[in-house]
Amino acid sequence: MDIADIIVKLGFGAVIYILALMLIKSISTYFKKRAHFGRGHSASIKLAETVQKEKRQHPRVNITWPVSIQVSQGTIEAETKNISLSGAFICCHEPLPLRENFHLTIDSPNHDPLTLEAEVVWSNINVPDEKIVNRGMGIRFIQITEDDRGFLSEMISAHLD
Repeated sequence: MDIADIIVKLGFGAVIYILALMLIKSISTYFKKRAHFGRGHSASIKLAETVQKEKRQHPRVNITWPVSIQVSQGTIEAETKNISLSGAFICCHEPLPLRENFHLTIDSPNHDPLTLEAEVVWSNINVPDEKIVNRGMGIRFIQITEDDRGFLSEMISAHLD
């Protein structure tokens, strides 16, 4: 049986219909593969850009200082793990909710305690224990005196050298 016999038996319209379906299937598969590659490729580029791009405005240094957090329920004793002129990572067992404002007292060596207002900007409270090194929260300073900012700047500069 050759192609001419198939066309005669099925009819010319049926053969065109089958060829059209095969063509549509091929085109569909092509574009699905292309779209999938594009999505994965751009996603990996975006991830790489996110990982490489530092979003912080100020350098952060690893400094461990005791802190007291005053909230309506009482005082939470914790410690910094790192600090910058604009914020810090506070290591504590029960981080506060996002966007909560609180009074923070930082006990730094050879200086009066720094007392300022801060806000929680991120927290790892919902991350399983086995996936984190230190339970805590990232905070940003809302109000800080010029004297305290100057002291922090000196301490950060000293740790960067």
